[in-house]
Amino acid sequence: MRYTERRSIDATLLKRSGDEEANAVENVAYVTKDTMYKRKKCTILLVILVTCASFLGIVHLLSNAPEFNQYRILRAYQRQIRNEATAIDAGRPRTILLWNSFFKNKRWGFDEDTLGPDYFRDKMNCPVYRCDLTNNRDFLPAIEMYDAVLFHVAEPFPLLHSVPRVRAPHQLYVFALMEPPGETKHVLSDEGGFYNLTMSYRLDSDLLWPYQMFEDIETDAVVAPAIRPKWRQAPAVWNDTNVSQLWEGKTRMAAWFVSHCETLSKREKLAAALQEHIPVDIYGKCGNFSCPYTSNECDELLDKSYKFYFSFENSLCNDYVTEKLYNAMKRYVIPVVFGGADYSRFVPPHSVIDAEDFESAAELAAYLRYVATHPEEYMRYFWWRRYYRLTFRSPFCDLCAKLHSVPFRQKTQTYTDIEKWWMGDQCRFEAKINF
Repeated sequence: MRYTERRSIDATLLKRSGDEEANAVENVAYVTKDTMYKRKKCTILLVILVTCASFLGIVHLLSNAPEFNQYRILRAYQRQIRNEATAIDAGRPRTILLWNSFFKNKRWGFDEDTLGPDYFRDKMNCPVYRCDLTNNRDFLPAIEMYDAVLFHVAEPFPLLHSVPRVRAPHQLYVFALMEPPGETKHVLSDEGGFYNLTMSYRLDSDLLWPYQMFEDIETDAVVAPAIRPKWRQAPAVWNDTNVSQLWEGKTRMAAWFVSHCETLSKREKLAAALQEHIPVDIYGKCGNFSCPYTSNECDELLDKSYKFYFSFENSLCNDYVTEKLYNAMKRYVIPVVFGGADYSRFVPPHSVIDAEDFESAAELAAYLRYVATHPEEYMRYFWWRRYYRLTFRSPFCDLCAKLHSVPFRQKTQTYTDIEKWWMGDQCRFEAKINF
């Protein structure tokens, strides 16, 4: 082959190879652009998705933020509570076990050893009544199945099985006592962390256990005992028809029914100091007069013959107000009180005469003589009967309600130092009045 022809062929092959290479480069460039476009598109979509997700996240956070949606959150929670409460009401009754006796009374004054929801509803008039109350430890298969166990602390624990051997986490142990700290029959320093609830006469108890309550006649609302009761004001002038009719027969000054002669409050010495200034008839083994205290004869004697009755407590302790006062307020006689309570938290204004409002027994006696000789002033002490009535509500109603309360059951409470709570700064041994 000639040289010129060969060069022509090589040139043609070289051109064809160059064209193929150019096409290949062009194809590669096209693929690269397409890939970059797709990547850019994916990046844009990813940015959009991230932005949308962030926006939705912010919306979700704002929609659940309490500062923007507190009402919706509250309504949702209340719906949940109602649903849970409905489920609880549909379940078993709550069970309350009386672990030891109440002054040798195993029934704590109730009619039977075991009381069911019907008793809570019909006899105690409890708004929440699905509870069983028993002193029978075999009422349920195991002690740890009871919802609440009550311990009467004015009596020692039983010698055998002094306390339950097993305790479930859900169980509430209740410290129950109507007597003042001086009557406690337990070494409370050994019982720290044992009790979850307190049931006593003290106004700061978890379950208030008063002897009586005052109820507004018009509204049926319980007014006292309370830390800040809202009383009506006593009128400047008042006349009670029943007292007016009895007035002429009330020729005797003061009476006192008492059987506990030596007390921490020294009430017997106050009575003796008053006897130096006014006549005081003391009934029972501490005095010279006798009357069956539980009979109607004693009540009628107060109504018809006496102007004052001494409601003196045996201890000067915070909130300690017993049946001595309320029994007198049921009669047509003015109670003269002596105790450690702030009586404005317990009785209507100008309904009793507080001995500790006076500096001395002589000053108190002088005021009693004044009231006894001024019928219009005497009548004013009975104004409250027009607006209030004495009533009673069992603390077991409140306990039953707490055992059925979903929010209450979510709380955890233990008295780590029950001795300090019960005895610390609660009582005094010196009276404010001198005698």
